Amino acid sequence: MSVPPPPPPQQPYGPPPGDGNPYAGGPYGAPPPPPPPPGYGYGYGYGYGYPSAPPPPEQPYGAQPPGYGYGYPPPAPMDGEHCRFCGGFPAVRATVRGHQGLLVAWRMLRMHGPFCLTCGTATVRDMSARTLVQGWWSWASPLLTLITLLLNLGAHNRIKRLPPPVPGTHGPQLDPGRPLTGRPHLAMLLVPAAMLTTGILVVTGVIGPKHDPGTPITSPTRDSTITFSPAPLPSPTYSYTPPPPLPLPSFTLPSITLPPPATPAAKDDVDNAGVGDCLRNENNTGATSDDHPKITVLPCTDAKAQYKVVYKYLATSDEKVCQKQPKSDSTYTRTYTKFPSLDYVLCLKHVNG
Repeated sequence: MSVPPPPPPQQPYGPPPGDGNPYAGGPYGAPPPPPPPPGYGYGYGYGYGYPSAPPPPEQPYGAQPPGYGYGYPPPAPMDGEHCRFCGGFPAVRATVRGHQGLLVAWRMLRMHGPFCLTCGTATVRDMSARTLVQGWWSWASPLLTLITLLLNLGAHNRIKRLPPPVPGTHGPQLDPGRPLTGRPHLAMLLVPAAMLTTGILVVTGVIGPKHDPGTPITSPTRDSTITFSPAPLPSPTYSYTPPPPLPLPSFTLPSITLPPPATPAAKDDVDNAGVGDCLRNENNTGATSDDHPKITVLPCTDAKAQYKVVYKYLATSDEKVCQKQPKSDSTYTRTYTKFPSLDYVLCLKHVNG
């Protein structure tokens, strides 16, 4: 009689799941959780279960999202006036004036725009300060100085309404310095006040009311009126014998010729030259440098033209600024001793032999 074999040993914790993995299923195993719904995690529906914003919509190639830029509005169109000193935009046309008294004559100065806010303010303050110091010293200058300062006030009101120049549209600018109210030049306004006070005192003493000795003097009192009648004084009698005349020396006064009134120096044609104009040096020395050139402005169609203006830098005398212009191979520099703000440099290109 045969004995059946013993059954195989059974696992005390139950059989493994269908794939035979002893670590899955049973009392210590559980089926994997379902994937989280879309919209959770750091990406598109996967991660640690935190909510996240939906992905941004795709932008077409070259488009930028709203708010992209440098943080300020785009520059305004560059089709208006530009400052004559720095080239900044915007600018306004105005005329700033100055006055100088020259004892027997006077000089009227003018500076025409357009000006930006910074350069216009500097010009008004500089020319008004010079007028306060130099504008009182001729017979008509006190009135002309006051008129000049009032006209500059109107020009300043037009300039200060401008916004600051757009960044990147201007070159070196003039320094406005301190306002006139913070400068010692303002003390010169005491000059017309002193003149007016002196004139009033002189006129009052010369043509004021006088008392006639023959007229009774009446002095009103609280209760009565007292009348004084001065007695006439006796007329004195005297005799006078003039001394013999003394011989006087004879001499002749030298003749004095006053110089003619000074007039502002006329500007050369080259001062008005701009980009695209053609020039010629009449010296024609053939040297690479000429300390005293004689420049004339010619049409570019003229065969005598030698140079063409590529760019014009204002308010500077540094020739190195033309290194920024690759087409320039020559320079012309003009300087003004008394008004350095009028200096400029012309970047030139050689056009004819």
